[in-house]
Amino acid sequence: MTDKDEGKMAEHQSTPQLDSLVASARSAMAAAGEQSTFELPYAAPDHRPNPAVEPFDKVRGYLLGASGLLLLLTTLASSSGLHGRAQASLLDTSLVHSVLWPAIAIALILGAAFSLRRDQLSARRQRIISIYAIPATALMACAITLASGFLAISATILATIASLLSLYGVLQLNRNTARTRLERWATDAPISFLAGSSLVYTLQLWFAAAGWNDGGHGIHAALVTAGVAVLAAAVAHSERGRHAFASGFGICMIAAAIQGWLNGSAPLWVCAIWIFMALLVFLMAENRRFQISHAEHRAQRGKPIEF
Repeated sequence: MTDKDEGKMAEHQSTPQLDSLVASARSAMAAAGEQSTFELPYAAPDHRPNPAVEPFDKVRGYLLGASGLLLLLTTLASSSGLHGRAQASLLDTSLVHSVLWPAIAIALILGAAFSLRRDQLSARRQRIISIYAIPATALMACAITLASGFLAISATILATIASLLSLYGVLQLNRNTARTRLERWATDAPISFLAGSSLVYTLQLWFAAAGWNDGGHGIHAALVTAGVAVLAAAVAHSERGRHAFASGFGICMIAAAIQGWLNGSAPLWVCAIWIFMALLVFLMAENRRFQISHAEHRAQRGKPIEF
C-alpha cells in the first residue's frame, strides 16, 4: 500500500470524528444562543412610542424647572442659616451645604430642560417622576428655609415628606427603567441624588428636633443612622445600581463624620460608623451593577443565570 493510499484511508477514517465534533460544536452554539437571553431582575425598558403630547406636559416641565430654581435660590440665600442650624445637631453636614444643595438644584433644572425635549415631553416615565420630583424639590426648599430660621419641628416635617416623596420617585423609576444612558443621567441621577442627600439632611433635622447635639446621644444617633442606612442600602441595590442615590447619601454621611471629628462634636466611634454606613450603601449599589453585568456575561456564554 502506498503512502497516498494510507493518507486517503486516514482521511476517510477521521471524517466521522470530524463530523461528530462539528455537530457537537453546532449544538453547543445553539444552546448558548437559546440561553443568551435571560429574564432581567428589573423592569425592562419600555420602548413603546410616547403617547400624544398634552398641554400639561409642558407645564410639568416648567414646574420642575421652577422647583429646582426655588431650591437653588433658597440654598444660596440661606447658606449662613443652614450652618447655624447644623450646629444644633449631632449629625452636622454643613461641610458640604454650600456646594451640595446648589449642585442638586442645578442638576434638577437641567433635568427639567431635558424633559422638555421632543422625545421626552410626553414620555411615560417623565410624567410619572414629575408627580414626585416637583413637590419633593419644593418642599425641601421650604424645609431649608424653615431650618435657617431655627424652626426645627416644621422643617423636620417638611423634610421628611420631601424625602419620602423623592424615595418613592426613585422606586417609580425602578419600575420604568431608563431607555437610554442619557435618560439615566438626565432624569434618574438628579432625583436619585436628591433622595440620597435629603435622607441624611432629614436625619440631621430629626436629631436637632430631638436635642441630640452632643456626644452623650452618640449611641442613639448611631443606631438610628444604621437603621436608615439599611433602607438606603436596599434602595441602592435596586435596578442596575443606584449610584447617584448612594453618592448623595455617602457624601453627606462622610461630610458629617469629618465635621464631627474636626469639631469634636461627635465621638470618634460614631464618626467611624457613619463612614462605614456610607461605604456600605455605595458598595451595595456597585454590587448590584456587578451582579447584573456578571449575569449578562454568563448568559452570553450559555451558562445558567441565578438571581
